[in-house]
Amino acid sequence: MSIVLEQLIFNDIEKSWGNSDFCEQVRAVAVSTDADFVVVAPKDERGLALQMQYYMNNFPENMDGADIHLFNQNPAFLQHLRKLPDNEKYEMTSELMFLGEDEPKPVSTYLEQDPHILLAEMGAYVLYKTSFLREYFNRVEGSVKLIDIFQQSKMIWKHRVLEDVTEKEAIFTDYTVSEMVSCWSYFRELEDKYTTLSLELLDFDKNMFNYLIRNKLGPAFNQNLMDGKLVEARNGLEIFTDFLKGQDKRLVSALVSSGYFYIHFPVANYMMWQSDKLFVAAYLRFLKVLFDKTHYQTKQYYLRHYRRATNATYKAQGLNSIRPVAKCFNLYFEHESKNLVY
Repeated sequence: MSIVLEQLIFNDIEKSWGNSDFCEQVRAVAVSTDADFVVVAPKDERGLALQMQYYMNNFPENMDGADIHLFNQNPAFLQHLRKLPDNEKYEMTSELMFLGEDEPKPVSTYLEQDPHILLAEMGAYVLYKTSFLREYFNRVEGSVKLIDIFQQSKMIWKHRVLEDVTEKEAIFTDYTVSEMVSCWSYFRELEDKYTTLSLELLDFDKNMFNYLIRNKLGPAFNQNLMDGKLVEARNGLEIFTDFLKGQDKRLVSALVSSGYFYIHFPVANYMMWQSDKLFVAAYLRFLKVLFDKTHYQTKQYYLRHYRRATNATYKAQGLNSIRPVAKCFNLYFEHESKNLVY
């Protein structure tokens, strides 16, 4: 018998996503539905729902052992996308074509490891077992929030199987460090109710910040550079620098998503800002703060993934001179494509 999935569309994401009103709607659906799983999304994501339905029907054993399931893109599918010609687009289907011969296996995760599952934009990728929701709402009294549901689940499984080509929202080039900190602060205050363990809190902090840098702050900074909006890019960089300067070295060292957006990309696109003395000064200050606050292991990570740019920027901050960056660009990046790819 097929596993049944019901999609609840929750439109009021600006004020109510994840709060008690949100959970009351989830409760009402859990009580009334005959579906095995419920997904709550801010808009209709039929393509994603069909792929998850296909996966559940073909691998039902992968849905038995967890209360909540998080779906991500299949790495094999992402590799295929990178090999497509620039003008060729992949048509999203209701079936999964890149599962391979081996049966896909879910891996366990937990809220502190993937705290971004609390965000509205992740709603379409999270499935809740209906029996778990019913049992949870039957025993709790009073109002609850989405984080309470996650914290009370016995197991969360992550499935890297989707072939998702859903159109991404436009990059908001005015996304700020203040917005990033505000988002983290709101959920961190809720998280503080559940743990005082420093390692768990560090996991929550670094993983939430890495997600926000990777998907919001970093792309906004890079897009401003590409658009020639150097004043906006510099202002954002200066505020991000101040943010890093005020953080514990353990946290800054863990923010490895900064590597592409703030080390590799500016070096590879040096021609976009080389003549702006104010931006050059701001970038050198940023590099000084970043490397001063970064552990040896993180520097090795940057070297492994962005060797040329990391070597150049490390020398630049040591000499307080942009010349190593200019030399690196002229040697390795000047003749490469300067197109920004997300």
